[in-house]
Amino acid sequence: MYKRILLPICALILCYLSGCSANPAAAALDEERRIGIVLTEAGLGDQEWNDSAIEGLTKARDRLDVVYSYKEITSNLTYEKALQELADEGMDTIITLEAAAENEVTEQAAANPAITYIAFGTELKGENLFGYLFDTEQAGYLAGVAAATVTNDGKAGYIGEPASPYLEGFKQGIADTSKDTTLLVGEATPDDKNSGGSAAKELIDEGAEILFAEPGNAGKAVLEQASLADIYAIGAGSDQSYLAPDNVVTSAQLQIDHVIFDFLERISKGEALPGENRIGLKEQAVGLSPIAVVSITDTVEGKVHTATQKLLESE
Repeated sequence: MYKRILLPICALILCYLSGCSANPAAAALDEERRIGIVLTEAGLGDQEWNDSAIEGLTKARDRLDVVYSYKEITSNLTYEKALQELADEGMDTIITLEAAAENEVTEQAAANPAITYIAFGTELKGENLFGYLFDTEQAGYLAGVAAATVTNDGKAGYIGEPASPYLEGFKQGIADTSKDTTLLVGEATPDDKNSGGSAAKELIDEGAEILFAEPGNAGKAVLEQASLADIYAIGAGSDQSYLAPDNVVTSAQLQIDHVIFDFLERISKGEALPGENRIGLKEQAVGLSPIAVVSITDTVEGKVHTATQKLLESE
């Protein structure tokens, strides 16, 4: 009887020492790279930033040898706690999506040198910490090109913060495309839906034929007002054509899904991540969504393509 018990125990010890596993799934997991991501308070289902980031991770899961786990920031789950939980769960790479995580991700990166941290919305730098800002001025520029092409000799409106890179790009894109397009500017706080709606109404009353706003609740309100007034609009952040299908010409996208997949592919190949903090057209981090208004698709696409090539050549 003792021999029967001893043999299985010895076999288990030998299996442990040789690195084998009684659970094939667990063995496979050990071979995969583990990716953790901390989503913003908007959480899954926002049809924007978080969902796009998860799309990139899902693509990486399907095409690269990775698995991923996510945390959603809530009143009970702070960035500090979420990042610590992911580190405790054995993540190899941890991603954050906004500047609000800056202090906590800096502390966690210092405390966990074996983990690679990618922090979007920041310019953080460290041995294992890589911060990146999207070139929103380039995104705004392409939106300006599209707006000026649509209006030609009319009025295009921008709504957002007066010092926003989106506005600087939008203004230049219009100027480089049409000398006869008038730019109207309305001020709104990106997260304030009411200010966005009010500013949109004012610019519509002033004769704006197309409206563009930086990402956020204010921007969504702008698209709503454009739909009610039956004028054109340009979305921002992600493809927002679903909010007003008959009015949204295109959207100035921050393509975090592509960027996340690209970065994880580089890591899986042992390649370095981009050294520059700002990522844009060259990294396919920004761009316009497909032109949705059939009657002007060819004209707008041609102008945008030419403008994109000029921006790339100037880098």
